[in-house]
Amino acid sequence: MNPLDPNEGAERPFEEVRDLCDRLLDGEFSEADRARLETLVLGNAEARRLYVELMHQQAAMRQNASRLGDVPLSEILRTLPEEPVAKVVRFPRWPLQIAAAFALGFAIWWFAPRPVEKPLATLVETNGARWENSSLPTVPGSPLRAGRLRLECGVARLVFQSGAEVSLEGPAELELQGPNACFLHSGALTAHVPPPARGFTVATAHAQLIDHGTDFGISTDATGQGQVQVLKGEVELRHERTGETRTLATRESAAITADRITQVHGVDGEPDRYAFLRPDSPPHPTTIMLTTAGGAGDAAYVVSPNSPIHTSDTLLLLKNSPSKNFRRRAYLRFDLAPLRDRRVEGASLTLNFEATGFGYASLTGECTFAVYGLTDHSQDSWSADTISWETAPAFSPDAGSVDTTRAVKLGTFTTPRGVVSGTYSIDGQPLADFLNADTTGRATLIVVRETSEPGSNSAVHGFAGNHHPALAPPTLRLTLSEK
Repeated sequence: MNPLDPNEGAERPFEEVRDLCDRLLDGEFSEADRARLETLVLGNAEARRLYVELMHQQAAMRQNASRLGDVPLSEILRTLPEEPVAKVVRFPRWPLQIAAAFALGFAIWWFAPRPVEKPLATLVETNGARWENSSLPTVPGSPLRAGRLRLECGVARLVFQSGAEVSLEGPAELELQGPNACFLHSGALTAHVPPPARGFTVATAHAQLIDHGTDFGISTDATGQGQVQVLKGEVELRHERTGETRTLATRESAAITADRITQVHGVDGEPDRYAFLRPDSPPHPTTIMLTTAGGAGDAAYVVSPNSPIHTSDTLLLLKNSPSKNFRRRAYLRFDLAPLRDRRVEGASLTLNFEATGFGYASLTGECTFAVYGLTDHSQDSWSADTISWETAPAFSPDAGSVDTTRAVKLGTFTTPRGVVSGTYSIDGQPLADFLNADTTGRATLIVVRETSEPGSNSAVHGFAGNHHPALAPPTLRLTLSEK
């Protein structure tokens, strides 16, 4: 028997077409089935008619007209005569062959199983972990896809799909990029890489570590300066800017800066993450925390006129209302005296949001917030006791923005639909540059909600101010070095 002859073994191959269509719709369609079905429908006019009718019936039963709107089944059916299937009708073969081939290809694509995005790693366990606003789930056992983990404190252990095991030490920020690759933005991690995960890669701002079967530790700060220690085995270290490559073996360590890799031999015993420092190396950056409750700091929110209800003594309220009433924005002042003329190399602002009870979270969509830095230093001396909507620094009647001739935008963050609590932050060079440009010893930041809701019943957002009984006030985390 010739398996490619559509008529051999049967006068009309209807049953075989039905069987093949059933397998297609059940998800059991093989390459051999595909070839056979194409042969049958393209080589036999009655088989083509049956195939088109079966696909049309299945589509109708799925009641998915919107998704089938792109399928020209109606055009296909117009080219066919109205006689019953059993009657053989003669008409030009090529239009129907093209239509049948198109329908076959579309049906195979439509009913074929869709590829499922596989997780890159699994969060296996945590110890004393407290998380910031991560874009990934933080419950042990959760599968992790591409995204960022922000660990405020504690330890979290991940196992990548490749088998590489990573223990992340807070405070740290780790970005998952692939089943065998990640980017350490800040903090420290240790890794155990079994043979199947050989080639596991950890990138930082200035270097890339490629594992050759080892246990190692790596740390970096927000500026990209860091160090690598090989506990066992061998790694390859590549400098991003210079292209320099170093191979490190057991008990070897290297310092990473923006300009070079400096190797240190013979590291033994208790690892010292700063043993690489030498007189010709830049001093290790210092990390400090500033809050609006310290020194000359202050925190307040302002509300538009004729908004007599819904106030808070513990939360700084934000809302961008479509009406002129109930608009709110927040003002934060930080005392920069603790910097003592040191340069800010890295900076982040953290805000702790809590439900206000005002408005409905279920009516609140995804919201984007912006943080501005006040550049008109003559307005830095505002007071929470006297500040008002129209007298506030960098005033703009639009609740979602400020007077950009007096302030500069430093960053944004976004809260998911219906979410009104959690920890959110901004970081990056614009914030560090803004703080370095200060000449008064004080820095004012303005927080606004850029997103305007279509109605007035959406939630009022709020984050902890200086008098919240449980949550920390607005906090700057700064990495400093000598000027």
